[in-house]
Amino acid sequence: MRVRIVHPSVYIAGVFVLGACSSSHLPEGWDNAARVKNFVQEACASSGVDFSNERASFAGGTGNIGVDYQDAHFRCEQDVEGLFKAAGGTVDILVQPTDMNPRSVAACDCGYRITFLVEPVSAGAMQTTLYRRWDGQNSPNDPVQISTALVPVQ
Repeated sequence: MRVRIVHPSVYIAGVFVLGACSSSHLPEGWDNAARVKNFVQEACASSGVDFSNERASFAGGTGNIGVDYQDAHFRCEQDVEGLFKAAGGTVDILVQPTDMNPRSVAACDCGYRITFLVEPVSAGAMQTTLYRRWDGQNSPNDPVQISTALVPVQ
């Protein structure tokens, strides 16, 4: 199995991924989003299939939320990143391509398995929602809700 790990300040296949979030590629309201940790995007497991089973599960930990995002619908060979914002009793998570304005795109779609940690998160019951956003070749390109759950965090 080929695994692609995307993490701030990691060199991957000729691309240096910066640690800071640039608000120029984020949707409205996400300007102060932080990067998730331990982001792992597995190699494409399914291509050219129905992606209606796209889903995520959440596991509360001590000061964090583990996310298992399955059948994440993106283009083939497209690197993605995870960002989050937490306020009060809510945690919103966004997964989107690292390159929001690609010069060329693959002519196929893929269902990836993506896992990561959202931290730090305050203790308590957190209403957690995962959103997916495609690259700028799509219009409109607003975040789409994938999963939501009330997650107990210690």
